[in-house]
Amino acid sequence: MRLIKPCLMMNMRKLNALQFRSKIILSFFLVIGLTALIMGYSYYRIMSRELEASTLEGLEKMTEQTVDTLELHFKTISSIGYSYFSDTSVQKFLEGTPSFDNQKYYRDRLEGQKMQTPLISFIQMTRLNGDQFSSYYYYNSALRSLMADNQQMLYARAKLLDGYPLWTVSMTTAKNELKPIHTISYVQQLKRITSNNQYPVGYIQIDMDPDILEKAFLGLENDDGSTYYIADRKGTIIFTNNDAQISRSIAQSPLFAAYTEEKTAVRYADFRFTNNHKMYIGFSHTLNYGGWIVIGSVPLDRILHKVNVFRNTLIVIAAISFLVAMLLGSIIASGVTRPLKELNKKMKLVEMGDFQAHIQVKGSDELSTIQYSFNKMTAEIRKLISKVYETELLKKEAEIQALQSQINPHFLYNTLSTIDSISSIDGDQRVSYICLALGDMLRYNLNGGSLATIKEEVTHLNRYLSIYQIRFAEQFHYEINVEQEAEAFVIPKFLIQPLVENAIIHGLEQKRGYKSVHITIRSLDENWLEFAVEDNGVGMDSSMMELLQKKLADPSASTFRHSPASPRTMIGLANVFKRIVMYYECDPKVSIASTPGNGTRLQFMLPKQDSRRR
Repeated sequence: MRLIKPCLMMNMRKLNALQFRSKIILSFFLVIGLTALIMGYSYYRIMSRELEASTLEGLEKMTEQTVDTLELHFKTISSIGYSYFSDTSVQKFLEGTPSFDNQKYYRDRLEGQKMQTPLISFIQMTRLNGDQFSSYYYYNSALRSLMADNQQMLYARAKLLDGYPLWTVSMTTAKNELKPIHTISYVQQLKRITSNNQYPVGYIQIDMDPDILEKAFLGLENDDGSTYYIADRKGTIIFTNNDAQISRSIAQSPLFAAYTEEKTAVRYADFRFTNNHKMYIGFSHTLNYGGWIVIGSVPLDRILHKVNVFRNTLIVIAAISFLVAMLLGSIIASGVTRPLKELNKKMKLVEMGDFQAHIQVKGSDELSTIQYSFNKMTAEIRKLISKVYETELLKKEAEIQALQSQINPHFLYNTLSTIDSISSIDGDQRVSYICLALGDMLRYNLNGGSLATIKEEVTHLNRYLSIYQIRFAEQFHYEINVEQEAEAFVIPKFLIQPLVENAIIHGLEQKRGYKSVHITIRSLDENWLEFAVEDNGVGMDSSMMELLQKKLADPSASTFRHSPASPRTMIGLANVFKRIVMYYECDPKVSIASTPGNGTRLQFMLPKQDSRRR
C-alpha cells in the first residue's frame, strides 16, 4: 500500500502536467467510448426486446390462424354429420329393409359427398345389423379387417354418447395408396326420431383427410426443431405431422409440464421451458371441439437469430463509428476553442433543465477555475432543488399522518359509556371483551406504518363493529364479505372504518328497529379492487344526494368540510377520499345511491397494490 499510493500520485501529476491539447484528446476518448458503449448496449437491448416481442406476436397470430382453420374444418364436418343425423329419409333407410336402388342411391350419395368435400377422406353409414354403405370399399382383406375392428371400437364409444357427436383419433388410408394412417374422425349414433319416440338405427363415420389437416399447420412447420400437436387435456396426441406419434402421450414431456404450470383462463398462452439444456418457447391454444388444444414449441435461438445478427452488425458499426469519431476528435481537439465549446455545451444542458451536468476538473490550467465555478453552481442548484423537494415530501407525509391519526371521540365516548353501563353486572364477560377489542384497536392505531393489508384492516373493522354489536344487542347486525384473493393487497390504514362509522352514526343511530351494515370487498379485474358499504338506515333525500355528488366530482379539492347540508361527509368521506388522492393520485370513481328510509350504498374503486410495495 505504501508503494501504490506514491505511484498513483506520480501518475496524477503526469496527467495534470499534460498539455491542454493532450488532455482534451484523452477526455474526448473517454467520453466517446463510454457514450458509445452505453448507447450501443441500450439500443441493442431495446431492439432485442422489440424483435423478440414481434416474433412472439407473429407466432401468436400464426397459431390463431391455424386454430381458426381447424375449427372451420371441424365445423364443416359437424354440419355434414348433423345433416345425416336429422335426415328423416336416412333414418327410414337405415331402419327398414332397403331395396337395391335405395342402397345404390345412398352409396352414390356418400361418394358424391366425399367428392364435393375435399376435407373428407372416407364417409360411411352402418346399420345396426352391420350392413355398411360407404364412399369407398376396401378390397384388401387385411386392411378391411383392420378398418372393421377400428370401426367397431368407434361405434362402441359413440353408443355411450347416445347420439352426441364423438371426435376421436381413427384410422383411414392415404390418397393413392393402401396404407393405413391416423386421422381425426367424426362418429355419431343415428336415431329414428318420431313424435313419440327415438331409438338407434345405425352409425355415421366421417374421416378427415390427414393432408388437409397438415396444411392447416404449414405456418407452424419449420426445419429448425419446432413441433406442434393437437392433444387432449391429459397429454395424449390427437394429431401431428408424424403419424407414428399419434395416440402417444406427451404428459411427461417438459413441454406439457410447462403448459400445465402456465395454464390460464385465456385461450392462447406462450411460455418458456428447458429441454436437454436448450431453451424453448412453448405455445398453446384451446379448440372448441373435442376439448382439445393446439400445443407446440419453437427453439428460442430461432427467435433470437435476428437479434444475434443485429448485435454483430451493431458491434461492427459501433467500432467503425468509434474510430471515425476518434479521428474527428483529434482534429477538433487541436483547436483552442474545444474546451470552451465543451463548457458551452454543459451550460446549454443546464439552461434546458439538466442540472446533473458536470465537468471533470483536472489540472491547474487557465480553464480550471471556470470549470470549478460551473460545477459549484450546478451543485448548489441541485441542493436547492433537493431541499425544496424534501420539504414538500415532509409536508405531504405530515398531512397524511394527521388525517390517518384521527380517532372519532364520539366512538370512544359511546364505547366507554357502554363499558360503564354493563360493568355493574357481576360476571359479565362483555366488559373484558370490549376492553380487549378497544385495546387492540388503539394498538393498531399506534402501530407504525401508513399501509396495511386488507386482511389487517378487516380484522380491525371486526373489532370496531363487534363493540357496536354489544351496544345495540339484537337490533344490530353486520356482515363483511372479502374475496380471499383480495386480502393480500395493501391499502392506507383506516380507509374503511370512517365510512362504516358514518353509516352507523348518520344512518343507523337515527333509525328505529333492526339495523344492519354490509361491507363488500372484491376484485374487479387484474388492476382494480371494488369497495362497497351499504346500510339500511334513514338514507338521504334528493337535495342531499345532489350536493354530495357535486362534492365527489372533485375529491382532490377542499370541498369536504363541515356543513349542515352534508354531515355524512364530515369525517368519513373527507378523510377517505382526500387520502386516496394523496396515495394513489387518481380518481376513486365513487358512486352513492340512497333512498330516504331505505338506506345508503357507497361504492368506490382503488388500484391494486401488492404487499411487497409496503
